[in-house]
Amino acid sequence: MELAQSQENHIPCPAMNITVLAKKGGVGKSMVSLLLYETFRQAGRTVRLHDWDGQGTSTKSLELIHGGRPELQANPEIIIYDTPPSLDHNATATAARSADISLVVTSPDPADVWEAEEAVEFARHRNPNAIVRIVFNKVKETTILGRMVNETAKQFSVQPLAVSLTTRECYKHAIVRGWKALDGAARDEVLKFAVALLSTT
Repeated sequence: MELAQSQENHIPCPAMNITVLAKKGGVGKSMVSLLLYETFRQAGRTVRLHDWDGQGTSTKSLELIHGGRPELQANPEIIIYDTPPSLDHNATATAARSADISLVVTSPDPADVWEAEEAVEFARHRNPNAIVRIVFNKVKETTILGRMVNETAKQFSVQPLAVSLTTRECYKHAIVRGWKALDGAARDEVLKFAVALLSTT
């Protein structure tokens, strides 16, 4: 799916706060935040990414991709919060309380799935009015765990997004090159992911 096609499909994009969280590191939370940021920009939306993770991955990436700190939009339609990989951090709690959508990132690995349900309960407790969704990241469709994503999804108390993010080399390159690093299949996947996320509202 090309960007022009996504615009023809009228991606719904009300002003909203999207909090991206996980209890543990390594599941790709910052990558998901960056992919959403780049996708919304390509769709012509005004978006701001707040990097509250101490590692600063999102901030470093945006500086590389856009040649310095991106200009902060005065009234962005969408604000994305990339939170620390901890449910005990004040920044995570603050972002969860501010969320219209709390997006819990997990991989299909059992250890990550166990931690994800705790993050779901955290988000629901911090903000009962927010929509809470799971997204499976780093899915390898040819593996046993990848093929079992739909079955694994039944373990959660909230509905996972219909679109998962697969393991792709170009997503790793997107850390330094942004949208330009993505091939056609990856662009199609992240556009569908963004549409699925915004369609939850």
